[in-house]
Amino acid sequence: MEELLPTDQFMRVHRSFIVALDHIESVSKNVINIGNQSITVGDNYKEAFLEFMSRWMS
Repeated sequence: MEELLPTDQFMRVHRSFIVALDHIESVSKNVINIGNQSITVGDNYKEAFLEFMSRWMS
């Protein structure tokens, strides 16, 4: 299923979670907030997520 999702719109951030990037409301340290849900970025996915965030913020 993950392979069917557009990679510019979705990202796996944890073994159990794939997030829609345009729904992220805030990020603090390694926690993503979407609505009333807090999702921890897994250690295996942290580097890719931080790279995405650095490109997005510049």
